[in-house]
Amino acid sequence: MAWPRMDESNLFLDGLRAVFALALTLGLLVGAAWLARRYGLMQGGVTAPGTLKRMALVEQLWLDAGRSRLMIVRIDGKEHVMLVTPTGAVPITGTDATPTQTSGQPT
Repeated sequence: MAWPRMDESNLFLDGLRAVFALALTLGLLVGAAWLARRYGLMQGGVTAPGTLKRMALVEQLWLDAGRSRLMIVRIDGKEHVMLVTPTGAVPITGTDATPTQTSGQPT
């Protein structure tokens, strides 16, 4: 069986085709991830029509190198502050959820 002869132009076109296919695949993956994040599919944000979400992550603050964080979670109209570490989660406080204004928002 004789192997077909590969000249430099065919090799260049094959390499270009492979790079284009890789770029297209990565572009589709990035686009799908953006759409999933945009429509809340990555955080369980999709609920059945007509149902209310009882729980929401209000805010989170990373404390060290991505291992420990403080989270404010709203559950049934109450906000709970939790410390989440690699060993577990500890509730710190719980208060009624009242709208507060931060200094970064216009008055």
